[in-house]
Amino acid sequence: MPTQTVTLDPAAAWLIDRTAGGPAPAVVLGAGTVPPGALRLLVTPGSLGAGRPLVVHGDTATGTPTLRVLAPDLVPAVAAVLLAVRDRTGRVPRLSCTWPARRALSEVVSLIDPAVFSVPRLRNLLRRAEPSPARRPLVCADLP
Repeated sequence: MPTQTVTLDPAAAWLIDRTAGGPAPAVVLGAGTVPPGALRLLVTPGSLGAGRPLVVHGDTATGTPTLRVLAPDLVPAVAAVLLAVRDRTGRVPRLSCTWPARRALSEVVSLIDPAVFSVPRLRNLLRRAEPSPARRPLVCADLP
């Protein structure tokens, strides 16, 4: 199953390019602590319209390099962004699903409701999109 098409705005492309020098791009999903050199990924629920690509916006306003995406479904959006990071950098990204001790209500809902975010579903989507384990993004990997 192919993932959704992703378009990077110039700021997102620049942020992703900055991670290309390390061993593997690190991405933190949600509002967890972001280690130096890693990117935060925030996906906001919303409608795109049929056939429209996901647009990834780069943001450094909080001091943390952040990729922001509006998407109707969290899991396919995360898979598509991880594959886009891999394709742009040439390195397999690692996704951390570590959550902060104090969670925003939306993050608590996403942890409780498997229809919103499911690690097995994400891994399955990535497995179907990328058959080679060596090229498949790592999900919920520990970050330094």
